[in-house]
Amino acid sequence: MPGQYSSDPAFTRRQILGTAAGALAFASQASADDKPKIRPALPKAKTSVRVAAVSYAMPFHDHRSGIDLTPLRDMTAKVAVERPDFICYPEICTCGGQGFEKGIEIAPELDPYVAEVGKIAREFDTAIVAPFIERYQDRVYNSVPIVNRRGEFVLVYRKNYPTTHELERGITPGTEVPVAECDGVRVGAAVCFDANFDNIAAQLEAGRARLVFWPSMYWGGEFLQHWAMRYGFAMAAAYGLESSIIDMNGEYLAQQGQDTFQVRRGNLPPWALADIQINRELYHLDFNMDHMMAIREKYAPDVTFEVHEPEGIFLMASHRSDLSVEDVATEFGLETMRDYIARSVKMRNDVLGV
Repeated sequence: MPGQYSSDPAFTRRQILGTAAGALAFASQASADDKPKIRPALPKAKTSVRVAAVSYAMPFHDHRSGIDLTPLRDMTAKVAVERPDFICYPEICTCGGQGFEKGIEIAPELDPYVAEVGKIAREFDTAIVAPFIERYQDRVYNSVPIVNRRGEFVLVYRKNYPTTHELERGITPGTEVPVAECDGVRVGAAVCFDANFDNIAAQLEAGRARLVFWPSMYWGGEFLQHWAMRYGFAMAAAYGLESSIIDMNGEYLAQQGQDTFQVRRGNLPPWALADIQINRELYHLDFNMDHMMAIREKYAPDVTFEVHEPEGIFLMASHRSDLSVEDVATEFGLETMRDYIARSVKMRNDVLGV
């Protein structure tokens, strides 16, 4: 199996072009007599990412005769016009053309499959989430590999809670919920029926995921809104009928797919697309709200708050690439929702002696 990949925060293409243009302008204005100038610090944190969740299922192909993802590559070429940083496809999208039983029969292994997905990612300069049925030794999994824009393997999530239908047909449950850095963003995944199990979301939160991919065979609806708002990550839900992008505050940023009226009329493409503010973190109001004014006085308008008073939580966002929310939180002693809950549970267990 490929090794886990982790990278330092990376420039987007727009940042690279902007940095290059700035350097040329600087060089053209400088004279031989000028003293050395202090240039701005390089970006440390992504402020936003563009994410596409595509309603698409690849036609059937028997991967035992050689993995061929040409139709997936052709669809990716269409989506790439939008210049996304991430593209997510639906559950088992490259193996489900003739149902689970046939998909299990022709399931490829992870390494050669990821290599083919990587070629597409490199060609179109975008991270790709292309779910499939994975054969590993004598078992098969409902798997979600994530490949970065350089075509490198980042992680694979194996569906922890297959449906009874899947289990009866031989799908093996996964047992881990990995989170890893992909092109400067901490990402993770869950699949379809997993949305019924909050322990999956809690593990994604514990791994500090900021963006979670949810390939599926249904919409997800308010389950996903709850996950996003309670656990503090954005979600890309890819479903054949209609995909969606859900913000960290639980609000839908985009909903679009094969069953969307304007898509069926041919007026729009079959994917949901949105820019997600990613340099953001979830906090409880307890112990943190008294710092808001001091943070505003120092950093407004670059640091903003979105307060959800009834739920007792808020999101803090930094709109500067050289200032991460973690930097601000450390400076002012803020405790994340994740750490606050963990501390509360530990204190409770200590009191109970468990």
